Amino acid sequence: MAQRNTATKLTPKHQALKDLEEARSLLGVHVHLASAEWSPRELLRQAVQKHLWVWVSASGVGGLFLWQMLMPSRRTKIGRDISDSSAKKSGLIALLMSPMLGMARQTALKYGTSFLQSYLQNHLSRHEGSPTPVREPNSHV
Repeated sequence: MAQRNTATKLTPKHQALKDLEEARSLLGVHVHLASAEWSPRELLRQAVQKHLWVWVSASGVGGLFLWQMLMPSRRTKIGRDISDSSAKKSGLIALLMSPMLGMARQTALKYGTSFLQSYLQNHLSRHEGSPTPVREPNSHV
């Protein structure tokens, strides 16, 4: 009976450590259950089960949209020739944008050459090594 009293009688520090270990194990169980319940796969499964017709209709509309985007249009040459106004609009836009594109091209070329020149100067100066200074002999006349 003496052994039983010493085994059950713990110091407050040991009791707190034991309670902490029990709380951690219970918390681990709760975390595991919560992560299983709130996983994206489980949430999606529940949403599909709950709102099946919404998911079916949304996937159908999305499929039709993708079909329209991926399949080429069936317009004939005659249909394209009739709608000449869009061609005129694109020609006008091209005429207005061509000077802007030329200026942008020149600016990009100037920037690219200055950037390449500075990069090459920095890159070559790093790899040349430090030149040894040439000492001129002191001449005492």
